[in-house]
Amino acid sequence: MQATVIFNPASGRSRGGGTAHAVERALLRHGLQVEMLATTGPRDAGRLAEETGPQTDVVVAVGGDGTINEIANGLAQRAARERATGRPWRPLLGIVPAGTVNVLALELGIPFQVEKACRVIAAGHTLSLDLGKVNDRRFTLMMGVGIDALTIRNLDLEAKRRFREWAFVSTGLKTGFAASPAQFLVRADGTEYRTTFFVASNTHYYGGRFGVTPKADPTDGMLDLMIFQGTTRSSLAVFWLEVPTALHLQNHNAVFLRTQRAELLPLSENQAVWFQTDGELAGHLPATVEIEPHALDVLVPARGRGRRSWYGSASTSASDR
Repeated sequence: MQATVIFNPASGRSRGGGTAHAVERALLRHGLQVEMLATTGPRDAGRLAEETGPQTDVVVAVGGDGTINEIANGLAQRAARERATGRPWRPLLGIVPAGTVNVLALELGIPFQVEKACRVIAAGHTLSLDLGKVNDRRFTLMMGVGIDALTIRNLDLEAKRRFREWAFVSTGLKTGFAASPAQFLVRADGTEYRTTFFVASNTHYYGGRFGVTPKADPTDGMLDLMIFQGTTRSSLAVFWLEVPTALHLQNHNAVFLRTQRAELLPLSENQAVWFQTDGELAGHLPATVEIEPHALDVLVPARGRGRRSWYGSASTSASDR
């Protein structure tokens, strides 16, 4: 079996390169053939995944959620291209966590130790993962609009490395008190909401081990939406303080619903309302967010529902999937 390892040398406090070579040694011990590809800049992981995906059995992401996001985008784009030309191909992703928070690995129960994560890849059990899509950009975890994206924009990288998910909370509080939140419009299931903060989640984990949408399931073909309608800085600060303990689920300013699609529109052309995907600033409104059910197979530990072996019979090639 052929594994193409795409890694970000700068991830995990610049330990990504060393982690990747430990991954190479572990996968070789498990009998896989391994090709190593290092990223050199933004979106490079996606380009590499798109170019090499159909020529390998599994693409292995070594890095954080940003690297995984890029690779998932590249694989999904290549799969769409292959379908359009009558050559259906289903991408397969392996994950070795090597970032700061590693939210998707937490969500899927993937071990953080290299040897154990590689053992998961070699065992070959898969989960069919939904992907969210906002405009032309896909996400594995969530997209957020308003204070969420401004928090990402203002996040101190050193604080992120040191304090992990709590850096998001503290930065969100500072950003929330800096100015009144901008309002925008959300249309979902025939209803319009005047909103200041919005999250569309594919997973129940969010900035770490807490969740804005704790009932989200990345395999159910649905997006879980959180629509915050408070208009004051204090109401937003209260919401953020409630998130780590899940008290925000009873917040009277928050609406929670499940859907497959939502439209987001700015109320003013003179004010840019930013959105983020998987913790990276991705653009500004208008935007349409939707779900692509079961878009990507991911190698996961052999437990839970909906998991199967990708090896199948004695032999499986990339072209057979």
